[in-house]
Amino acid sequence: MNIRIIIFIMSCMICTAHLAQAKEKSYALSIKVFKPLEKAQIAAEQGSYDEAFTLLNEVLEKSITPYERAQTYTLMGTFYYKQGDNDSALKAFSQVLLSEGDMPSRLLEQTLKTLTQMHMMQDDYESAKNYCEQLVAIAETPDQLNYALLAQAYYKLEQWKETLAAGEAGRALAYEQQKQPDENILLLINAAHFEIGALDKMPAILEELIRIYPKKSYILYLASIYGQLDRLDKQTVLMEALYDDGKLNEYSQLRNLASLYMSEKTPYKGAMVLHKALTEGKIKATARDYELLAQAWQLAAERKKAASAYAHAGRLGDTGENYLKQAYVLFDMAQWKSVVPAAMAGLDKGLTDKKAGEAWLLIGMARFKLKQFVQAIEACERAARFADTKGHAEQWIAYITREKRKRDSMMPAT
Repeated sequence: MNIRIIIFIMSCMICTAHLAQAKEKSYALSIKVFKPLEKAQIAAEQGSYDEAFTLLNEVLEKSITPYERAQTYTLMGTFYYKQGDNDSALKAFSQVLLSEGDMPSRLLEQTLKTLTQMHMMQDDYESAKNYCEQLVAIAETPDQLNYALLAQAYYKLEQWKETLAAGEAGRALAYEQQKQPDENILLLINAAHFEIGALDKMPAILEELIRIYPKKSYILYLASIYGQLDRLDKQTVLMEALYDDGKLNEYSQLRNLASLYMSEKTPYKGAMVLHKALTEGKIKATARDYELLAQAWQLAAERKKAASAYAHAGRLGDTGENYLKQAYVLFDMAQWKSVVPAAMAGLDKGLTDKKAGEAWLLIGMARFKLKQFVQAIEACERAARFADTKGHAEQWIAYITREKRKRDSMMPAT
Protein backbone atom coordinates (compact mmCIF):
# COMPACT_ATOMS: atom_id res chain seq x y z
CA MET A 1 0.00 0.00 0.00
CA ASN A 2 1.21 3.53 -0.80
CA ILE A 3 3.18 4.88 2.16
CA ARG A 4 1.29 8.21 1.94
CA ILE A 5 -2.00 6.33 2.41
CA ILE A 6 -0.61 4.52 5.43
CA ILE A 7 0.52 7.78 7.01
CA PHE A 8 -2.88 9.36 6.38
CA ILE A 9 -4.80 6.44 7.89
CA MET A 10 -2.52 6.27 10.90
CA SER A 11 -3.02 9.99 11.51
CA CYS A 12 -6.75 9.34 11.55
CA MET A 13 -6.36 6.50 14.08
CA ILE A 14 -4.69 8.28 16.96
CA CYS A 15 -3.81 11.76 17.99
CA THR A 16 -0.25 12.78 18.77
CA ALA A 17 1.18 11.89 22.16
CA HIS A 18 1.56 15.47 23.35
CA LEU A 19 -2.06 16.21 22.47
CA ALA A 20 -3.23 13.16 24.42
CA GLN A 21 -1.23 14.26 27.43
CA ALA A 22 -2.50 17.83 27.24
CA LYS A 23 -6.11 16.84 26.97
CA GLU A 24 -5.82 13.61 28.98
CA LYS A 25 -7.79 12.05 26.20
CA SER A 26 -6.86 10.02 23.14
CA TYR A 27 -8.79 9.45 19.95
CA ALA A 28 -8.76 6.25 17.94
CA LEU A 29 -10.65 4.56 15.14
CA SER A 30 -12.16 1.16 15.80
CA ILE A 31 -11.38 -1.65 13.38
CA LYS A 32 -14.94 -1.50 11.99
CA VAL A 33 -14.27 2.10 10.92
CA PHE A 34 -10.57 1.93 10.14
CA LYS A 35 -10.88 -0.87 7.59
CA PRO A 36 -13.61 0.81 5.43
CA LEU A 37 -11.76 4.16 5.59
CA GLU A 38 -8.61 2.43 4.45
CA LYS A 39 -10.44 0.78 1.54
CA ALA A 40 -12.15 4.08 0.64
CA GLN A 41 -8.79 5.86 0.54
CA ILE A 42 -7.32 3.18 -1.74
CA ALA A 43 -10.39 3.30 -4.01
CA ALA A 44 -10.13 7.09 -4.28
CA GLU A 45 -6.42 6.85 -5.07
CA GLN A 46 -7.37 4.55 -7.95
CA GLY A 47 -10.07 6.95 -9.16
CA SER A 48 -13.00 4.80 -7.99
CA TYR A 49 -14.82 7.57 -6.14
CA ASP A 50 -18.25 5.89 -6.35
CA GLU A 51 -16.88 2.91 -4.47
CA ALA A 52 -15.17 5.22 -1.98
CA PHE A 53 -18.39 7.13 -1.25
CA THR A 54 -20.33 3.87 -0.86
CA LEU A 55 -17.84 2.68 1.76
CA LEU A 56 -17.99 6.00 3.63
CA ASN A 57 -21.79 6.11 3.65
CA GLU A 58 -21.86 2.56 5.01
CA VAL A 59 -19.62 3.68 7.89
CA LEU A 60 -21.93 6.61 8.65
CA GLU A 61 -24.89 4.22 8.95
CA LYS A 62 -23.13 2.31 11.73
CA SER A 63 -23.08 3.14 15.41
CA ILE A 64 -19.81 5.07 15.64
CA THR A 65 -18.22 7.64 17.93
CA PRO A 66 -18.33 11.40 17.19
CA TYR A 67 -14.59 11.31 16.45
CA GLU A 68 -15.05 8.48 13.94
CA ARG A 69 -17.91 10.41 12.35
CA ALA A 70 -15.69 13.50 12.10
CA GLN A 71 -12.90 11.55 10.40
CA THR A 72 -15.34 9.94 7.99
CA TYR A 73 -16.83 13.28 6.97
CA THR A 74 -13.32 14.74 6.66
CA LEU A 75 -12.40 12.03 4.19
CA MET A 76 -15.69 12.47 2.36
CA GLY A 77 -15.18 16.23 2.07
CA THR A 78 -11.67 15.66 0.75
CA PHE A 79 -12.94 13.30 -1.96
CA TYR A 80 -15.70 15.70 -3.03
CA TYR A 81 -13.16 18.52 -3.21
CA LYS A 82 -10.82 16.46 -5.37
CA GLN A 83 -13.73 15.81 -7.74
CA GLY A 84 -14.49 19.53 -7.95
CA ASP A 85 -17.82 19.22 -6.16
CA ASN A 86 -17.29 22.11 -3.76
CA ASP A 87 -20.90 22.32 -2.57
CA SER A 88 -20.88 18.69 -1.42
CA ALA A 89 -17.43 19.15 0.08
CA LEU A 90 -18.67 22.10 2.13
CA LYS A 91 -21.60 20.09 3.43
CA ALA A 92 -19.31 17.24 4.44
CA PHE A 93 -16.77 19.47 6.19
CA SER A 94 -19.60 21.28 7.99
CA GLN A 95 -20.70 17.92 9.43
CA VAL A 96 -17.26 17.54 11.00
CA LEU A 97 -18.00 20.52 13.26
CA LEU A 98 -20.91 18.63 14.84
CA SER A 99 -18.30 16.53 16.63
CA GLU A 100 -16.66 19.54 18.29
CA GLY A 101 -15.51 18.59 21.77
CA ASP A 102 -15.07 14.97 20.73
CA MET A 103 -12.12 15.32 18.38
CA PRO A 104 -8.54 16.65 18.55
CA SER A 105 -8.24 20.42 18.44
CA ARG A 106 -5.89 20.09 15.48
CA LEU A 107 -8.65 18.47 13.42
CA LEU A 108 -11.13 21.15 14.47
CA GLU A 109 -8.68 23.92 13.51
CA GLN A 110 -7.94 22.34 10.15
CA THR A 111 -11.64 21.95 9.42
CA LEU A 112 -12.38 25.59 10.26
CA LYS A 113 -9.49 26.69 8.07
CA THR A 114 -10.70 24.51 5.20
CA LEU A 115 -14.23 25.89 5.50
CA THR A 116 -12.87 29.44 5.58
CA GLN A 117 -10.82 28.92 2.45
CA MET A 118 -13.60 27.17 0.55
CA HIS A 119 -16.16 29.86 1.37
CA MET A 120 -13.63 32.46 0.22
CA MET A 121 -13.32 30.59 -3.07
CA GLN A 122 -17.10 30.80 -3.46
CA ASP A 123 -17.15 34.52 -2.63
CA ASP A 124 -19.18 33.81 0.51
CA TYR A 125 -17.10 36.18 2.60
CA GLU A 126 -19.57 36.44 5.48
CA SER A 127 -19.39 32.68 6.13
CA ALA A 128 -15.62 32.74 5.63
CA LYS A 129 -15.32 35.49 8.22
CA ASN A 130 -17.46 33.62 10.74
CA TYR A 131 -15.46 30.39 10.42
CA CYS A 132 -12.15 32.25 10.55
CA GLU A 133 -13.17 34.16 13.67
CA GLN A 134 -13.83 30.78 15.32
CA LEU A 135 -10.47 29.51 14.08
CA VAL A 136 -8.55 32.44 15.54
CA ALA A 137 -10.44 32.14 18.82
CA ILE A 138 -9.76 28.43 19.42
CA ALA A 139 -6.27 27.98 17.91
CA GLU A 140 -3.96 26.47 20.53
CA THR A 141 -0.91 27.80 18.70
CA PRO A 142 -1.68 31.21 17.17
CA ASP A 143 -0.77 31.41 13.47
CA GLN A 144 -0.29 34.65 11.58
CA LEU A 145 -1.69 32.98 8.44
CA ASN A 146 -5.04 32.60 10.18
CA TYR A 147 -5.06 36.34 10.80
CA ALA A 148 -4.18 36.84 7.14
CA LEU A 149 -7.25 34.84 6.17
CA LEU A 150 -9.42 36.78 8.58
CA ALA A 151 -8.10 40.12 7.34
CA GLN A 152 -8.82 39.04 3.78
CA ALA A 153 -12.42 38.12 4.63
CA TYR A 154 -12.92 41.49 6.35
CA TYR A 155 -11.40 43.28 3.37
CA LYS A 156 -13.75 41.54 0.94
CA LEU A 157 -16.65 42.66 3.16
CA GLU A 158 -15.26 46.23 3.02
CA GLN A 159 -14.83 46.26 6.78
CA TRP A 160 -11.66 48.33 6.68
CA LYS A 161 -11.08 48.88 10.41
CA GLU A 162 -11.54 45.17 11.12
CA THR A 163 -9.16 44.38 8.24
CA LEU A 164 -6.57 46.64 9.79
CA ALA A 165 -7.03 45.16 13.27
CA ALA A 166 -6.70 41.56 12.03
CA GLY A 167 -3.71 42.42 9.88
CA GLU A 168 -1.90 44.25 12.66
CA ALA A 169 -2.60 41.35 15.05
CA GLY A 170 -1.06 38.91 12.57
CA ARG A 171 1.92 41.19 11.98
CA ALA A 172 2.56 41.60 15.72
CA LEU A 173 2.25 37.83 16.22
CA ALA A 174 4.82 37.18 13.51
CA TYR A 175 7.41 39.40 15.17
CA GLU A 176 6.53 37.93 18.58
CA GLN A 177 7.31 34.49 17.13
CA GLN A 178 10.50 35.89 15.56
CA LYS A 179 9.18 35.40 12.05
CA GLN A 180 8.75 37.70 9.08
CA PRO A 181 5.19 38.95 8.59
CA ASP A 182 3.35 37.19 5.79
CA GLU A 183 3.31 39.15 2.53
CA ASN A 184 -0.49 39.17 2.35
CA ILE A 185 -0.77 40.55 5.87
CA LEU A 186 1.35 43.57 4.95
CA LEU A 187 -0.55 44.03 1.69
CA LEU A 188 -3.90 43.96 3.50
CA ILE A 189 -2.72 46.43 6.16
CA ASN A 190 -1.56 48.70 3.37
CA ALA A 191 -4.84 48.32 1.47
CA ALA A 192 -6.87 49.07 4.61
CA HIS A 193 -4.87 52.25 5.22
CA PHE A 194 -5.61 53.30 1.65
CA GLU A 195 -9.33 52.63 1.99
CA ILE A 196 -9.67 54.70 5.17
CA GLY A 197 -7.60 57.49 3.64
CA ALA A 198 -4.59 57.07 5.92
CA LEU A 199 -2.07 57.59 3.14
CA ASP A 200 0.50 58.91 5.59
CA LYS A 201 0.61 55.45 7.23
CA MET A 202 1.26 53.64 3.97
CA PRO A 203 4.95 54.48 3.35
CA ALA A 204 6.12 52.72 6.53
CA ILE A 205 4.22 49.52 5.64
CA LEU A 206 5.36 49.63 2.03
CA GLU A 207 8.96 50.13 3.08
CA GLU A 208 8.63 47.09 5.36
CA LEU A 209 7.10 45.13 2.48
CA ILE A 210 9.95 46.12 0.16
CA ARG A 211 12.56 45.21 2.75
CA ILE A 212 11.15 41.70 3.22
CA TYR A 213 9.66 41.07 -0.24
CA PRO A 214 11.64 43.30 -2.65
CA LYS A 215 9.50 43.60 -5.76
CA LYS A 216 9.49 46.27 -8.42
CA SER A 217 5.71 46.65 -8.17
CA TYR A 218 5.93 47.54 -4.47
CA ILE A 219 8.62 50.16 -5.13
CA LEU A 220 6.48 51.70 -7.86
CA TYR A 221 3.48 51.69 -5.51
CA LEU A 222 5.50 53.42 -2.79
CA ALA A 223 6.68 55.98 -5.34
CA SER A 224 3.06 56.59 -6.32
CA ILE A 225 2.03 57.12 -2.69
CA TYR A 226 4.89 59.58 -2.16
CA GLY A 227 3.58 61.42 -5.22
CA GLN A 228 0.09 61.63 -3.72
CA LEU A 229 1.64 62.90 -0.49
CA ASP A 230 3.52 65.59 -2.48
CA ARG A 231 6.84 64.05 -1.49
CA LEU A 232 8.22 64.36 -5.00
CA ASP A 233 11.78 64.21 -3.72
CA LYS A 234 11.28 60.71 -2.30
CA GLN A 235 9.25 59.66 -5.34
CA THR A 236 12.06 60.78 -7.63
CA VAL A 237 14.72 58.90 -5.63
CA LEU A 238 12.77 55.65 -5.88
CA MET A 239 12.02 56.01 -9.59
CA GLU A 240 15.62 56.98 -10.29
CA ALA A 241 16.90 53.90 -8.47
CA LEU A 242 14.66 51.65 -10.55
CA TYR A 243 15.77 53.42 -13.72
CA ASP A 244 19.44 53.04 -12.86
CA ASP A 245 18.84 49.30 -12.29
CA GLY A 246 17.24 49.01 -15.72
CA LYS A 247 13.83 48.21 -14.24
CA LEU A 248 11.87 51.08 -15.79
CA ASN A 249 10.87 50.18 -19.31
CA GLU A 250 7.21 51.06 -19.62
CA TYR A 251 6.05 54.13 -21.51
CA SER A 252 4.18 55.73 -18.60
CA GLN A 253 6.99 55.05 -16.09
CA LEU A 254 9.66 56.71 -18.20
CA ARG A 255 7.47 59.73 -18.90
CA ASN A 256 6.68 59.96 -15.20
CA LEU A 257 10.37 59.92 -14.26
CA ALA A 258 11.13 62.61 -16.81
CA SER A 259 8.30 64.76 -15.44
CA LEU A 260 9.60 64.25 -11.90
CA TYR A 261 13.08 65.39 -12.90
CA MET A 262 11.55 68.48 -14.44
CA SER A 263 9.50 69.25 -11.35
CA GLU A 264 12.54 68.69 -9.13
CA LYS A 265 14.53 71.22 -11.15
CA THR A 266 16.77 68.69 -12.87
CA PRO A 267 15.31 68.99 -16.40
CA TYR A 268 18.53 67.86 -18.10
CA LYS A 269 18.15 64.41 -16.51
CA GLY A 270 14.54 64.32 -17.64
CA ALA A 271 15.54 65.22 -21.17
CA MET A 272 18.20 62.51 -21.21
CA VAL A 273 15.68 59.89 -20.00
CA LEU A 274 13.24 60.81 -22.77
CA HIS A 275 15.91 61.14 -25.44
CA LYS A 276 17.35 57.70 -24.61
CA ALA A 277 13.90 56.11 -24.48
CA LEU A 278 12.90 57.62 -27.82
CA THR A 279 16.20 56.69 -29.43
CA GLU A 280 15.95 53.09 -28.21
CA GLY A 281 12.29 52.83 -29.12
CA LYS A 282 11.10 52.31 -25.54
CA ILE A 283 8.67 55.19 -25.95
CA LYS A 284 6.42 55.40 -28.95
CA ALA A 285 7.36 58.45 -31.01
CA THR A 286 4.32 60.68 -30.59
CA ALA A 287 3.92 64.43 -30.75
CA ARG A 288 3.20 64.48 -27.02
CA ASP A 289 6.49 62.74 -26.20
CA TYR A 290 8.61 65.01 -28.38
CA GLU A 291 6.81 68.02 -26.95
CA LEU A 292 7.73 66.90 -23.42
CA LEU A 293 11.31 66.32 -24.57
CA ALA A 294 11.40 69.81 -26.05
CA GLN A 295 10.10 71.30 -22.79
CA ALA A 296 12.79 69.44 -20.85
CA TRP A 297 15.55 70.69 -23.16
CA GLN A 298 14.12 74.18 -22.96
CA LEU A 299 14.14 74.13 -19.14
CA ALA A 300 17.70 72.83 -19.28
CA ALA A 301 18.63 75.85 -21.46
CA GLU A 302 19.40 73.55 -24.39
CA ARG A 303 17.50 75.69 -26.89
CA LYS A 304 18.93 74.15 -30.05
CA LYS A 305 17.88 70.68 -28.92
CA ALA A 306 14.51 72.06 -27.83
CA ALA A 307 13.90 73.55 -31.28
CA SER A 308 14.75 70.22 -32.91
CA ALA A 309 12.40 68.33 -30.60
CA TYR A 310 9.57 70.80 -31.28
CA ALA A 311 10.12 70.24 -34.99
CA HIS A 312 9.72 66.47 -34.48
CA ALA A 313 6.57 67.11 -32.46
CA GLY A 314 5.26 69.39 -35.19
CA ARG A 315 5.72 66.73 -37.87
CA LEU A 316 3.93 64.11 -35.76
CA GLY A 317 1.15 66.32 -34.42
CA ASP A 318 -2.30 67.04 -35.81
CA THR A 319 -1.95 70.81 -35.41
CA GLY A 320 0.79 73.35 -36.02
CA GLU A 321 1.17 74.47 -32.41
CA ASN A 322 4.52 72.75 -31.86
CA TYR A 323 5.90 74.37 -35.00
CA LEU A 324 4.91 77.70 -33.47
CA LYS A 325 6.72 76.76 -30.24
CA GLN A 326 9.75 75.91 -32.35
CA ALA A 327 9.51 79.34 -33.95
CA TYR A 328 9.49 81.03 -30.53
CA VAL A 329 12.63 79.11 -29.46
CA LEU A 330 14.37 80.05 -32.71
CA PHE A 331 13.39 83.69 -32.18
CA ASP A 332 14.96 83.62 -28.71
CA MET A 333 18.11 82.21 -30.33
CA ALA A 334 18.10 85.14 -32.81
CA GLN A 335 17.83 82.70 -35.72
CA TRP A 336 15.58 85.08 -37.64
CA LYS A 337 15.81 83.26 -40.97
CA SER A 338 14.63 79.99 -39.41
CA VAL A 339 11.73 81.59 -37.52
CA VAL A 340 9.69 82.34 -40.63
CA PRO A 341 9.55 78.80 -42.14
CA ALA A 342 8.82 77.30 -38.69
CA ALA A 343 5.93 79.71 -38.08
CA MET A 344 4.64 79.20 -41.63
CA ALA A 345 4.72 75.42 -41.10
CA GLY A 346 2.51 75.93 -38.06
CA LEU A 347 0.06 78.02 -40.07
CA ASP A 348 0.00 75.46 -42.88
CA LYS A 349 -0.76 72.61 -40.47
CA GLY A 350 -3.48 74.56 -38.68
CA LEU A 351 -3.69 76.88 -35.69
CA THR A 352 -6.44 78.42 -33.62
CA ASP A 353 -7.21 82.08 -34.31
CA LYS A 354 -5.25 83.12 -31.23
CA LYS A 355 -2.19 81.07 -32.21
CA ALA A 356 -2.49 82.11 -35.86
CA GLY A 357 -2.33 85.74 -34.80
CA GLU A 358 0.78 84.98 -32.74
CA ALA A 359 2.40 83.20 -35.70
CA TRP A 360 1.88 86.16 -38.06
CA LEU A 361 3.12 88.60 -35.42
CA LEU A 362 6.23 86.47 -34.89
CA ILE A 363 6.83 86.36 -38.62
CA GLY A 364 6.50 90.14 -38.73
CA MET A 365 9.01 90.57 -35.91
CA ALA A 366 11.48 88.17 -37.55
CA ARG A 367 11.10 89.98 -40.90
CA PHE A 368 11.81 93.23 -39.12
CA LYS A 369 15.00 91.81 -37.61
CA LEU A 370 16.00 90.81 -41.14
CA LYS A 371 15.36 94.42 -42.27
CA GLN A 372 12.56 93.16 -44.54
CA PHE A 373 10.30 96.04 -43.57
CA VAL A 374 7.63 95.68 -46.25
CA GLN A 375 7.15 91.96 -45.60
CA ALA A 376 7.25 92.64 -41.85
CA ILE A 377 4.43 95.19 -42.09
CA GLU A 378 2.40 92.80 -44.27
CA ALA A 379 2.78 90.01 -41.67
CA CYS A 380 1.79 92.35 -38.84
CA GLU A 381 -1.25 93.46 -40.82
CA ARG A 382 -2.27 89.80 -41.03
CA ALA A 383 -1.78 89.53 -37.26
CA ALA A 384 -3.97 92.61 -36.73
CA ARG A 385 -6.94 90.68 -38.20
CA PHE A 386 -7.10 88.55 -35.04
CA ALA A 387 -8.61 90.00 -31.88
CA ASP A 388 -5.97 88.64 -29.50
CA THR A 389 -3.01 90.09 -31.39
CA LYS A 390 -4.64 93.19 -32.93
CA GLY A 391 -3.25 95.66 -30.37
CA HIS A 392 0.34 94.38 -30.42
CA ALA A 393 0.28 94.07 -34.20
CA GLU A 394 -0.80 97.67 -34.67
CA GLN A 395 1.97 98.83 -32.32
CA TRP A 396 4.50 96.88 -34.34
CA ILE A 397 3.15 98.26 -37.61
CA ALA A 398 3.61 101.80 -36.30
CA TYR A 399 7.09 101.01 -34.99
CA ILE A 400 8.25 99.29 -38.19
CA THR A 401 6.83 102.10 -40.30
CA ARG A 402 8.86 104.65 -38.29
CA GLU A 403 12.01 102.56 -38.57
CA LYS A 404 11.47 102.18 -42.31
CA ARG A 405 11.12 105.93 -42.71
CA LYS A 406 14.33 106.51 -40.74
CA ARG A 407 16.19 104.06 -42.92
CA ASP A 408 14.71 105.50 -46.11
CA SER A 409 15.65 109.01 -45.05
CA MET A 410 19.24 107.94 -44.47
CA MET A 411 19.59 106.31 -47.83
CA PRO A 412 21.29 108.42 -50.52
CA ALA A 413 19.07 109.80 -53.28
CA THR A 414 19.38 108.10 -56.63
